[in-house]
Amino acid sequence: ISACVGGEKVAAVGDGGMLIGGGTGSVTTTNAQSEVAGTNNIHGLLDVLQSQMRAPNRDARPSPERFHFAVDHCFPIKGQGTVLTGTCLSGSARPNDMVEFPTLATQKKIKGLQMFRRKANIIQQGDRAGICVSNFDAKLMERGTIASPGTIKLIHGAIAVVRKVRFFKGQLNSGGKFHISVGHQTVMATVTFWGAREIARQVEREQESQQQQMASNGNAPI
Repeated sequence: ISACVGGEKVAAVGDGGMLIGGGTGSVTTTNAQSEVAGTNNIHGLLDVLQSQMRAPNRDARPSPERFHFAVDHCFPIKGQGTVLTGTCLSGSARPNDMVEFPTLATQKKIKGLQMFRRKANIIQQGDRAGICVSNFDAKLMERGTIASPGTIKLIHGAIAVVRKVRFFKGQLNSGGKFHISVGHQTVMATVTFWGAREIARQVEREQESQQQQMASNGNAPI
């Protein structure tokens, strides 16, 4: 369908013509026009996609000791428990493995696993899955991370290089409060800025060094 003229709007092709279904009406074309609206070199498209796409380098070894799972949704199922849907970031997990909720300081045993509505015996890095645990209140977590016990350490502060994006029109002042997001976890933090002048000077020195190198090679600076 992606290689068809009109994409998903092409509804069907009949003997007498082609029906193009839109949101507000439909148009019937002749057989000659239907040939133009057919698939155009779909095999060529597939060849290009296969030549450009590369399989991700994933660790397929079972490693429950470093299991990390990004949770994007959490909901209860009556009679089953609480289901956490998301993506396995690293490691692997099986039913009866213990997982930790770092921000809640609690651990739960995996009751069951599902992938695309089918039961699974193991999930690994890159897998999209649902994890069922028991005796866990779904209201305590909406998005976040679960992992092997003891593998995620909580921090109260961090040093990072920050750059202001041009779409942000506000002021960046020390002592201000901003939302800090890491993965699916977002917290409110008080920031302290320093080192801007040092970074600016370093950038200037790098630019001067590049210009001198270009001049020595006989190239005019851009």
